[in-house]
Amino acid sequence: MKKILYILGAGGFAKEVYFLAKEIGQYEIAAFVDLQVGEPIAFAEGSIPVISDDDLYRIQVPNMCLAIGVGDPKIIERLRQKYLGRYEFPNLMHPSVIGDFSNMSMGQGNIITANVVFTTHITIGDLNIFNLNSTIGHDVQIGSGNVVNPSVNISGGVRLGDYNMLGVNSVILQYKKIGSYTVIGACAFVNKDVESHVTVVGIPAKKIS
Repeated sequence: MKKILYILGAGGFAKEVYFLAKEIGQYEIAAFVDLQVGEPIAFAEGSIPVISDDDLYRIQVPNMCLAIGVGDPKIIERLRQKYLGRYEFPNLMHPSVIGDFSNMSMGQGNIITANVVFTTHITIGDLNIFNLNSTIGHDVQIGSGNVVNPSVNISGGVRLGDYNMLGVNSVILQYKKIGSYTVIGACAFVNKDVESHVTVVGIPAKKIS
């Protein structure tokens, strides 16, 4: 029996999560969940309704689960506080993902899109997003609520905290430590540790805030 999936969000990334869930093939997508009821979102195979979070609280169906459909770590943090523990959050992983999964530890609610590569002895928390073609090296530790954008390279031994945004094509060199609530700019080359609550950009990456 397929699980009944509700996607938190109704924007562009929510549509990508819908596509991901279809590719996995184990879920029936029931609705997108936004702050307010919106117009249904049309796909070739039919329209998916947009319900409010108040509507979601009133729904009780067997095999119900949720997925993160927003790409903003700050919003993910709020959604985690609101929903995690109340609902099931399965890990959604595209069939093309490669990894040494027998030697990995992963929490719940992670979104892992096409062609992501995990190597070995990796630890991952909850509600992270790993976007297209990203690579995660050996012995990496990743917290919760991080958004890893397309083609990011996280080298071996990196320690990544919580609710960070890693820009497209950014690179984090081996054994570097990244705090929490940071922004790593697109194409940034991180060759030093990065403290929490800062933005770094450039080659090599330097703090701008």
